Amino acid sequence: MENFSKLLKFLRNPHRKKIEQLKVRYQELDDLSNVAVEIEDATAYKSLQKEMREVFFDYLTAVVVDSVYKLVPHVLIIWVISLKWQSITVPIVNWQVNILAAYLLSYLIINVSQLLSNPIKSGLSKIGFPGFSRSSVVNKI
Repeated sequence: MENFSKLLKFLRNPHRKKIEQLKVRYQELDDLSNVAVEIEDATAYKSLQKEMREVFFDYLTAVVVDSVYKLVPHVLIIWVISLKWQSITVPIVNWQVNILAAYLLSYLIINVSQLLSNPIKSGLSKIGFPGFSRSSVVNKI
């Protein structure tokens, strides 16, 4: 079961570790570059800037590959759905909507609702709205 969990985490975000390592390395190089400026060592500064550019482009490459990796399942879902239905009809107004537009709109609505749900729930719990009250249990460390 633990191996399945690790596999699922990897499939969800396979480039996370590499991106984090590149971020840390870039930050280290930036700090070293600032030290080189403070001690006025021009050759060390130039060398660090060159390495920073290389790390930055590796970071950008990893981010782009990760973005494409996250986009592929959505393209496959749209393709499979479009094999069955080319367009859908909105019931109230009888509009024909392309399946791509419908999928993108539903994806956008789901993500925006997830972003807004936590602030709304916390706001309702602060004013004491029934069903959204705060827990009386306090977690002690």
